[in-house]
Amino acid sequence: MIEYDSYGRMKYDPQLHFNQGKTWVDEDIDYLIHWLEIIGYEEMSLALGRTEATVRDKVFKLRKKGLMKEGDKSKRHRKLLGRCKDEQAVNY
Repeated sequence: MIEYDSYGRMKYDPQLHFNQGKTWVDEDIDYLIHWLEIIGYEEMSLALGRTEATVRDKVFKLRKKGLMKEGDKSKRHRKLLGRCKDEQAVNY
């Protein structure tokens, strides 16, 4: 069952977030830098096996170091896994 926080982000799930807590490798950082604007945070978190909050934190740090440009604020990505209206979880 997928659970979401109050911001609509997926909570930690060991099956989906298998890299959570592990060191970031250069390949993952390159993928994040080049594909985030195309696929969005939710899909990126699933691709990298980390939570959305962890991905957002890494993006913030990369932008602060000047390794990643600011995103296009007008671009929005649809959620891949929608929530039920009367529940906070969706079965997968």
